[in-house]
Amino acid sequence: MSFDVALRSNLETLEEVKSVIDFTSWANALINGREYAEPDPGRLQRILMMQVLTATTMDEILAQNSVGKLQEIVPNVPGAGTGPIEITDLYVTGSDFDEGMPCYIIVGCVNLDTGEETRFTSGSSYLQTQVLAMLGLGNWPIRCQIKRIDRKDKGNRFLFQMFPPD
Repeated sequence: MSFDVALRSNLETLEEVKSVIDFTSWANALINGREYAEPDPGRLQRILMMQVLTATTMDEILAQNSVGKLQEIVPNVPGAGTGPIEITDLYVTGSDFDEGMPCYIIVGCVNLDTGEETRFTSGSSYLQTQVLAMLGLGNWPIRCQIKRIDRKDKGNRFLFQMFPPD
């Protein structure tokens, strides 16, 4: 099957990132707690459908969506992290939670040591701010590692911070 290139999940250029994320609305959500206005509210649903339509096996078709929560993927101890990754896909969406940030990120990345591709979500305000700042400097894709630091949030979980990949 052949599909419209606009439905790819990986974003190859910074211009493609800018076409799916409203940087001003994202910054206002992070700084002022305003609701994030998605430029394309149907994009996430289309990407999930594309994962099914482009599956090559029955197992892939029947598999549950494989987007984990960074809070659950990385152990809750200082220094635990993702290892070196390259962020190749990014989406910002509004959050339905009453507490926390009004938006969260969905990250697609490649582990630089193993080549394994993975997706995760995070509502971490500082991590989102770092990603937004990196994009503002023109960095795409983003090579980094995400680690827990020794400060805790209100839920008694160690916070996340982005660091250089090595």
